[in-house]
Amino acid sequence: MWYHHHVIGHHAYTNIGLKDPDLAHAPQMMREHESIRWRPSHLNQARLSKIIFIWSIANGIGMNLLNDIRAIAKLSYNNVVPCEKPSTLGLVTHLGGRLLYVYVAFVWPFTVFPIHKAIIWVTIPNAIFSICFMLNTQINHLVGACAHARSANFYKHQLITAQNFGNGNSFCYYFSGGLNYQIEHHLFPTINHIHLPALSPGVRRICKKHGMPYHHAAGYRAAIMEHFAHTVDMGRKPA
Repeated sequence: MWYHHHVIGHHAYTNIGLKDPDLAHAPQMMREHESIRWRPSHLNQARLSKIIFIWSIANGIGMNLLNDIRAIAKLSYNNVVPCEKPSTLGLVTHLGGRLLYVYVAFVWPFTVFPIHKAIIWVTIPNAIFSICFMLNTQINHLVGACAHARSANFYKHQLITAQNFGNGNSFCYYFSGGLNYQIEHHLFPTINHIHLPALSPGVRRICKKHGMPYHHAAGYRAAIMEHFAHTVDMGRKPA
């Protein structure tokens, strides 16, 4: 499912409505793109408590379970990326892997720990990982300058729909796994992230030469503030 979600959907159609599955993970609760129909529930979407709650379950429950179930049932990931009907062996293998994940992540702790420790084991690590994952993916694309940018040229499109942050900052680089070089990641998706910092100066020079923007936030704080500002804006009822 990651191949359908990330490679076929997100990398090929970055920030394109009804094409990029990352724009519609929880449309009933969050609206981060104009392609998502506005709902009254979006009015308070910028509340920190709501964002933390959604981010804390987005990976462990949303992407790892619910999105998979819907994709298998509908043969479409997030209703935007078509999926082929899996073979019997492929379906059994996939479901077996997901059942193993559910057992290890949510069931096994209750068989070896007291109930209060099991609840902590099940919730805290999954929530922390999910929040970190969402933090390092949302601030790279869903900001005012990038969310609705578009170009018919594939490489220009990848450039203007991505934002780097904290380039040259070791903490930003290691904590994000190199995703703070999101522009280079999208221009050269098959390149190991260890090489992205070396590619950045050249990409900057090319952008300057051709008058193209190179979106960059100073660090996590600046990138988060830009994302929150975008979230506030998209939560308002359209005129």
